[in-house]
Amino acid sequence: MRELPRPHTCPHSTATCPACRSEMRDEALRQAPGRPIILLRPAPVTVRSLPANALAYTVTDVLIEWDADMDYHLRWEASWLVHRVQAAHKDRRLQEAV
Repeated sequence: MRELPRPHTCPHSTATCPACRSEMRDEALRQAPGRPIILLRPAPVTVRSLPANALAYTVTDVLIEWDADMDYHLRWEASWLVHRVQAAHKDRRLQEAV
């Protein structure tokens, strides 16, 4: 799946701007492939060995977010690629998710 773009209205980096993160999440939920179910608490997952947090899911896809290269990333991934892990990753910085 393609990664969701950063909002163009904010001059800040999405790594530090909670408003951009929130706007990106809202837009991702509007673009959901099906009816999204929002998780009450982000779940730590791995996608192709990439540590991330799952924010929502549909019957076929999972909305994941992660920080990498000093930036925030968000996209829908096929559910068969997403694997839940027991504990949060050691370098976890995504605690403020909705």
